[in-house]
Amino acid sequence: RFSNIVCKKADVDMDKRAGELTQKEMDDLVNVIQNPLEYKIPQWMLNRRKDFKDGKTSQMSSNQIDQKMRDDLERLKKMRNHRGLRH
Repeated sequence: RFSNIVCKKADVDMDKRAGELTQKEMDDLVNVIQNPLEYKIPQWMLNRRKDFKDGKTSQMSSNQIDQKMRDDLERLKKMRNHRGLRH
């Protein structure tokens, strides 16, 4: 779902393969992925809603997901939460 909306907002043909994209199209896609709320993508589609520390909604990618998951598990371990103790 998210990828379809990103392609539509960046005006990129969804039938194109990644190798066929021009540099401008790739820059547009990256810009939409990094700033989804500026392009009016609904908050419920983003993968990090109401962050624990700052309360913001954002879209995470690659290394950011791993880092946030690690931070969340460390927080749960400190609280001695059942989910934190299992890891």
